[in-house]
Amino acid sequence: MDSDNIFTTQYMTNFQQEWNNDQTIPSTLSSISFNAIVGYGFPKDEFPKSLIVIKNGIVEEAKEFNIENDKDLILDWDIRCSLENWKYYFNKGLGMSGLASGYALGSIKFKKGNYLSMVKNPKMIGPFLKSFDLMGNVYKNNSNNN
Repeated sequence: MDSDNIFTTQYMTNFQQEWNNDQTIPSTLSSISFNAIVGYGFPKDEFPKSLIVIKNGIVEEAKEFNIENDKDLILDWDIRCSLENWKYYFNKGLGMSGLASGYALGSIKFKKGNYLSMVKNPKMIGPFLKSFDLMGNVYKNNSNNN
C-alpha cells in the first residue's frame, strides 16, 4: 500500500460513516460538546493529507486536505505518523499502551492538540483510541489493500 490509498476523500468518507454509525464515539463526544477540526497525515508534510470536521461528536465533513481551500483552516488536532506506523496501527490497533509508547518514541506526533489533556479525560481518550480501530476497519475493507 502506498500513501495514495489512505486519506483519500473516499477513505475519509468511509471513515466518517464508520464514526457516525459507531455506538459510542458520537454519544460520548456529544456529552462533552466536542467540536474539532482534526487533520491526519505524515510527519514531514507541511499540511495534513486529510481532515474531519466534528460537531457535537458527529463527523459532519471528511475529505482530503485541499491546500487552496483549506490552508487557512485552524486545526484543533493534527495527528501524524509515518506510512509504516499508520499501517501498523490500522492492522494492530492502537490501545493505551501503544499510544503512550508511540507518543514517547515519536511514532505518533501531535502537531496540534493537547495530548496530555486528552489522555486524562476518559470521554476523549476512549473515542480517540476507537477512531484508530475505525480507520483500521476502513483500511482493511478497502479492496486495494491486498
